[in-house]
Amino acid sequence: MAHLPEVHTKQSAADLAGAAMAQMADGLYVTDRAGLLVYMNGAGERMLGWTADELRGQSVHAAIHYQHADGSAFAEIDCALARLGAGQAPIRVADDALICRDGTILPVACSAAPLQRGAGPGEVVVVFRDTTEERAERAFAQREIDARSMATRTREALADGRMLLYAQQIVPLTGGKPALELLLRMLGPDGELISPAEFLPGAEQSGLIAEIDRWVVHEAMALCAGGRRIDANLSDDSVSSPELLAVIRDGLAQTGADPADLIFEITESALERDTATGLRFVNSLTELGCGIALDDFGTGFGSFTYLTPMPVRYLKIDVDFVVDLLEQPANQRLVKAIVDRARSFDQQTIAEGVEDEETLELLREFGVDFAQGFHIGRPAPRELVLT
Repeated sequence: MAHLPEVHTKQSAADLAGAAMAQMADGLYVTDRAGLLVYMNGAGERMLGWTADELRGQSVHAAIHYQHADGSAFAEIDCALARLGAGQAPIRVADDALICRDGTILPVACSAAPLQRGAGPGEVVVVFRDTTEERAERAFAQREIDARSMATRTREALADGRMLLYAQQIVPLTGGKPALELLLRMLGPDGELISPAEFLPGAEQSGLIAEIDRWVVHEAMALCAGGRRIDANLSDDSVSSPELLAVIRDGLAQTGADPADLIFEITESALERDTATGLRFVNSLTELGCGIALDDFGTGFGSFTYLTPMPVRYLKIDVDFVVDLLEQPANQRLVKAIVDRARSFDQQTIAEGVEDEETLELLREFGVDFAQGFHIGRPAPRELVLT
């Protein structure tokens, strides 16, 4: 049997090590004693978008390690990788970041150690892996834990009477009855005020939202019984709840509230979820004599399609179209279009987010029927607003 030349049957240890590093799934780079790059493997190149040739001879910290994962500056003097020297123990960093060629930040976990053999004095090898998915999984798990914890706190607040209602004025611009929109808040066990954005997601996941909606509805009907027009928000889940319809029907009979003064705000997203169910719910409320306001109007792709089948009394123009109305001609055209279309369906409009007199006057000029916002009145505990 013929023998192959020795050069094809044997490789040096250095060649084998180089081949192994090139095939690694994790990124790897080597720096000299000055922190300048002398080697990067293929995985590192693919992950960062740089080639080894582009970075060779450059300061690794200055080129790809100058920011933390949150984007804040990372000084080289504070960098343990840059300070690692011969004779020191290896280090591991669970949450680090490297900067890709396109400027994006790659979250990584990395380990680094001085090279002891076959290397120049002071050389350091750093191995890193992409932790994007791990961080996303950790963040998701933490959100789940936080939601469950907040749901427990919300359940306790309901039991302890620590749910609060704030109110914000809605004033007529073209005639009509002023109103108050009820806005939910929660008191923590130490008296801290907790916004709905913090506790409602957990309440929705845990099923507590139905109980919260029932409480809000009872409070709204009690205020209506005093002769006020009240706007109350309903969660998306309640739009398909026959139980809530029964609560409203019974509550109106018991309190003697005028259903015409009770306006329920529902979002476009609730209708988009199941249009047929939403239509039945809205029709049922209308048969009771209650009014319907379509909240955040203009943000959904099918906004105008809801005007034809839905017996909606009010369209609430989304705050994003109002806050910069003076500077945005496109928003002015949209608001005018909403007003014109609403009138053609015998509906009225409410503009949210009014923060100055100039915007208020422009809305009046456009024919908007009602307005609310900080310029008119900030949300405050209902007891203060009612006095």
